[in-house]
Amino acid sequence: MSRKIAFLFITFVIAVIIATGCTQTSQAPDDRQPAMATLPVTITIPFGPIPVESTNGINIAYELEFAGMENLSFVPETVEVLNADTGTVLYSPNVSVLARTAYPASVPPPTAAELQNGTVKLQDPRISIWFVVSPGTVPDRLTHRVTFNRTAGGLTPLVVTGGNVTVRKDLSPVVIGSPVKGPGWAIMETTSPTVHHVTTQITMANVTKVPQRYAQDYILLDTVTGLPFSGNETIARDYYGFGQNLYAVGNGTVVYVRDGVKDIEITTQKPPVTVDSALGNGVVIDLGNKKYACYGHMVNGSVRVKVGDTVTEGQVIGLMGNTGNSDAPHLHFQVITDNPSVLGGEGYPIVYRSFNVTGRFDEENITGISFNKSILQENRLMENDVVVSFP
Repeated sequence: MSRKIAFLFITFVIAVIIATGCTQTSQAPDDRQPAMATLPVTITIPFGPIPVESTNGINIAYELEFAGMENLSFVPETVEVLNADTGTVLYSPNVSVLARTAYPASVPPPTAAELQNGTVKLQDPRISIWFVVSPGTVPDRLTHRVTFNRTAGGLTPLVVTGGNVTVRKDLSPVVIGSPVKGPGWAIMETTSPTVHHVTTQITMANVTKVPQRYAQDYILLDTVTGLPFSGNETIARDYYGFGQNLYAVGNGTVVYVRDGVKDIEITTQKPPVTVDSALGNGVVIDLGNKKYACYGHMVNGSVRVKVGDTVTEGQVIGLMGNTGNSDAPHLHFQVITDNPSVLGGEGYPIVYRSFNVTGRFDEENITGISFNKSILQENRLMENDVVVSFP
């Protein structure tokens, strides 16, 4: 399989800003040192980070949003995340990561209608942050130091500090069962600042959100060949995942159902994607406490529940397919908070009750590499590009 399969899904979201930042000022610039921020530039954390454990450690993910940069070039040179209590630098993305996770304000800017109705255009620039710390070392508070390159204007660098935020240790990830069963599941687009689930910044109702921040894409691999299909790569029904059962990850109530979106039978013939069709056929389950499990891209006609149904963990709710904004049969799964609509929630962290890591895979070619033994994981989020099995 020579080409990379990119599984894309775009949602629109509404939520409330819960943490704000500040700006510090210093002396005027000179030729010997970077200029500290003397302009009214502020750093805001729209959704405070909630620690979530995976195999490699404790993940801390959130976004920096900048205001007051209308007359400044958004060229971040370095970003430093600091422990606000000790001043220790906890994380600084390298040049490659920063280039993929810094998003300037759009030119031309989004219109009022776009900001209200939904757009990928940004009114204010943003930077995605995702880093890992060891268990037991999660800081209580974070602050930031961002250096902007102003060489193009013949000026010294500008340093902006702030974005003070409390790490939300008072909140916990949602503990869930598995949306699929058995071995051979490749997990994609998670636990990384550069995957499209994290980098998709969407504005709706004048608020920018990241509904897919903690999402995963599931594709089924043959445990012998490591391939996701048998036969023709472009025929959806030749993929091992097509038609696989999808299960409720917890007890809850169905609050959204979409069925009737046509299957994309030939993977190279995906129709143009609209806001209405992006999810394809899908289900949203209210898990309680304003947390909602979202499933996307199901087989046309396969949804087995309706709005108002009560479901139990492990109940089949439909079949894995290739509908909506999907390049090959897979499941898009995420949990959102605050709003039951797929188009209205903020991405919320999850941990899976139990799974085994059985291998890693090459995302470029979707080829599995088996381990000699399974590694049991409990109450953790899986890492990107692993192969897992579920009970």
